[in-house]
Parts: sequence; C-alpha cells; structure tokens
Amino acid sequence: MNIRFLVTAGLMALAPLTMAQTIPEQADAQAAAYTPEIGREAVTKLAEEIEANFVFADIAKLYGARLREQLAAGAYDIHTEASALAQAVTADLQTVAPDGHLRMFAGDPQGAGQPSSTPPTGNRPPAPPAMEQAVMIAPGIAFVRFNAFMGDPKILKDFTTFLDANQGAKTLIIDARTHGGGGLDEMDVLFPRIFDTPRTVMVMDTRASVAEQRGPLPFRTLFRVDAPREYHRFEHRVSPNSPSSPWARAKIYYLTSGRSASAAEHLAMVLKGTGRGTLVGATTYGAGHYGGLRELPGGFTVFIPYGRSYYPGGQGWEQVGVAPDIAVAPERALVKVLALEGVAAADAERLSAMHAPTGSMQRRRPAAR
Repeated sequence: MNIRFLVTAGLMALAPLTMAQTIPEQADAQAAAYTPEIGREAVTKLAEEIEANFVFADIAKLYGARLREQLAAGAYDIHTEASALAQAVTADLQTVAPDGHLRMFAGDPQGAGQPSSTPPTGNRPPAPPAMEQAVMIAPGIAFVRFNAFMGDPKILKDFTTFLDANQGAKTLIIDARTHGGGGLDEMDVLFPRIFDTPRTVMVMDTRASVAEQRGPLPFRTLFRVDAPREYHRFEHRVSPNSPSSPWARAKIYYLTSGRSASAAEHLAMVLKGTGRGTLVGATTYGAGHYGGLRELPGGFTVFIPYGRSYYPGGQGWEQVGVAPDIAVAPERALVKVLALEGVAAADAERLSAMHAPTGSMQRRRPAAR
C-alpha cells in the first residue's frame, strides 16, 4: 500500500514519514512460538521506541519508566500467550496516560476499513469497502458513506466523479458512522468544492525528532509553519475551486457515531469548526493522535502516535471526541436528516433501512486500562 494515514509499516526504521489515523484492530494471528524471554525482549524494545517517537516527550518517558518497572518486577513473565502479553502491556500504557491509538499487538494488526478485496483473517468477516455508497438518495439529496479514507486512486476518482456529476444537489449527506479512519486525500477532493474562500482547517504537530529523521508529512495540502522546537507544525489548508463549485452553497450533514474515529474525526472537527456542516448522531470515538506502526521482536507490533491534530485556535479531540450538533442515536441519524430535509416520515424510514451500513455503528472498545 502506498503512503497513507492508514495502518501500514510506515514507521519502520528510516522509512519516509507516513501517517496513520486508522484505529487498528487485533488480528487473529498470534506471534509465533511465544516465550517469556521473547516477551521481555519485545517490551524492552517497545520502551525505547515509545520514548523516541511518542508525540509528547514527557509522557513518553513515563510510558518507558512504567514498562521497565513492570519488566523488573517480572510482571510480564506470567503470560503464556503473545496476545495476553500485548493486552497487559497496552493496559499498563493506558493506565499511565490514555491514548486512542497507542497499542501493542501480537502479530500484525488489521486496520479498520480495509478494502473488501482483502481476505478475512481467521473468523473475521470481510470488511465493507472504503466508499460503500455514493447515490442520490432522494431528489436533490446526495448521499455517500465512507468506512475509511484509504486514498485509493480509484475511490478518489469515483468520489470526484460523483461530486461533479451531482453538483446541482441542494444537500450532501456524508455518512461516517462506520468510519475507522484513514488519510487526507478524500478530504482534499471534498474541501475545494464545499469551501469558497481559502482557509486553514487543521493544525498538525509532529514530534520533531520523528519528522527530522523521516521527512515531512506526505500530503500536498499540508504546509509547514513555525512551531516550538519540539514539533514540526503543519497546517491543513484549503484552496477552493475557481470558479467556486455549486457544492459551496449546498447544505452538508455529517453522520457520526462512537465508532467514527481518527481521520473521520478530523473531518468532523473541520465541518463543525468552520460551521460548514451539521453533525448528526453521537459523539465520536476520541482518537486525535496520528502515528504509525513499528515492528518489535518476536513478531509483535506497536502503534505509536507521533503527532496531534487540533482545530486552529482550539483543542483537539483526543479522549473527548467531537460532539454532534444534533444528538440522536446513530441508527436514527439518517432518518433525522432526511426529515429535516423535508422527506416524508415513511420515506425517511424506508430510505434509512435501504441504505443502512453493513459495518458496525457501535462504539469501538477502548484499549484496556
């Protein structure tokens, strides 16, 4: 897979800097031939990697100290399975300082929203496609659902074609209730069409030691600006289409749930902060620190956040999520929006059922603490 926000091996040593804003899920596969000695080696390396790469250097030291304390006490030697060790280590890290992305995995994690062509692992069912639907759901009302922002060229082309073919619509509904995260590319298709003035829509601070070793973030809409020496700061900027798109005058609704995470929250914060869209549903998951994977000894991996995102002049959404403008049960969010747009109640119910997500809208389980 190319350079993306998605969960990849993007933080491997000396690799170009990538960004992952997808919440990874534990794979069914386990690290092979696990022994306590392998576990100690993996955790020792993990402490070093977190201290060198975690976005906040002071918290990184606390994480490292906790892991070494547990190693010295033999706390991890009781585990006989790789998955049990990974869960225990993750719980210890989350006890020090909760983070929506920071996790240790036995084997390779599976990112939410992988393409449906990816074969399932073990008993895991295939994930729905990254862009699951793009239709005119009712006269004048366009509807698109994303399960992830994969940055796939075909999806970007299809999304562009859909927007340009239906730019006379009065309303755009973006369904992110099953959205596990991803990158900026899909947003960079959308933003030039829905905004009519240039603006900065997000600030992203990457730990300087990581950025200096691996280079700048790989997105053309990110521009580096001055920052404290411990960070490389980038602004996510919008350059509107010229002439402005008819979408700049359309209503926009963004459907959310507790499963909407990472890059889905990036878009939620932009729409809410700028007032350009109305969020309908439930408060999002609360994972605002982007990062990537590192390999550890024994077949383990760890997702380490090395940057944070926040709306200009405001706060981020780590641990708190982005609250909706209209709070309703996620399952009822599409019905609510269609009713607001004048669709008859019976038709709104029918359309909501017809266009229901195949993925879960349930709040994802936080990492153990």
